[in-house]
Amino acid sequence: MKLRYIQTLTFLLIVLFGNLLSQITDNRITIGEKITITSNILFEERNLFVYLPESYNTTQNSYPVLYLLDAEDHFKYTAGLVQFLSRNNKMPETIIIGIPNTYRNRDFLPEKVFNIPGSGGADNFIGFLKEELIPSIDKKYRTQPHRILVGHSLCGMFCFYSMLKQPELFNAFIAISPWVIAADNFLLPYTTSGLPKYKSLNKSVYFTAGSKEQENLLTTLEEYKIILRKFAPDDLIWEYKIMEDEDHGSQVFMAMYDGLKMIYKDWNLSDAELKKGLDIILKHYSNLTSKYGYSIVPPENILNAVGYYFLGQQNFDEAIAILAKNVSLYPQSANVYDSLGETYEKSGQQLLANQNYEKAYLMAKEINHPNLQIYKQNFERTQKK
Repeated sequence: MKLRYIQTLTFLLIVLFGNLLSQITDNRITIGEKITITSNILFEERNLFVYLPESYNTTQNSYPVLYLLDAEDHFKYTAGLVQFLSRNNKMPETIIIGIPNTYRNRDFLPEKVFNIPGSGGADNFIGFLKEELIPSIDKKYRTQPHRILVGHSLCGMFCFYSMLKQPELFNAFIAISPWVIAADNFLLPYTTSGLPKYKSLNKSVYFTAGSKEQENLLTTLEEYKIILRKFAPDDLIWEYKIMEDEDHGSQVFMAMYDGLKMIYKDWNLSDAELKKGLDIILKHYSNLTSKYGYSIVPPENILNAVGYYFLGQQNFDEAIAILAKNVSLYPQSANVYDSLGETYEKSGQQLLANQNYEKAYLMAKEINHPNLQIYKQNFERTQKK
């Protein structure tokens, strides 16, 4: 499915709501869960909102993690957006850890500001992320070592600050209308002095502003952009975008969408590339593994679709090779065996077809799979042959 950028917010929200409806269970719409972590660094309990990918409970896969600040405002639609993009193979399935605020000015301002009580605790919050939150999430969930930090306004400025303060924590950042004028433009001299120290950062950074922002914020963001151009190492990939006709608050949804697509701009293969066959597909995902730093394999649905394309072309050898690879990657999926069985059947290899259909049927029977009757019919039909 291809989307033009100039789509109305209403349309996208309808699409996302439709995606979330797929998670209805017992007349409830479930987006995620709330958990609590006790912080000895912040001296308080912190609530967290957790979204797990659709395949989390049906596979043993591990997933990258998106850490979302200001989660009380942005968690619900971000979960739908990530689900939508991953379903359309624009990004990987991703765990979302939403962090609601308790004391925003304390946690995200790096320096004390005389008229903002409690400010200046950003380093403590970074310590909370590094020593408590991230280790806890890695222990509780199946995670990959690729993390994105997303923040809006003051939290967007914090994204920039944390990138230089503790660069090992996150691999990518989406800073939406970052409040770089905070603490008398503290971030500008901090970045000017700190960024040249890094010969390599190997990160992706996407940040935005609305064309209807206040003038001093837009001016300061332009100055920040100049600093990046001058001092950023070659492997710091960054993009700055002005959102036309948007203000400080209205741009968030579209900026999130664009930011995720920027970070994963090379994630999917074109239809033409997919039709070149298994070797090209495997090479692509090997390249993604090298870029993102963890093992990435072709999604089951992609291999399944490409296998059926070659089956439709009656290129049985390529179809079998692709669908057999799907079986090796996803041995707990009944569907991969059924698809391979169909390919063997149409290529005239009835015994192998029946063996794979039987595997699909028996696996589906154990979990009462929604396609159980189809798998059963396929098995019984080839058994008679």
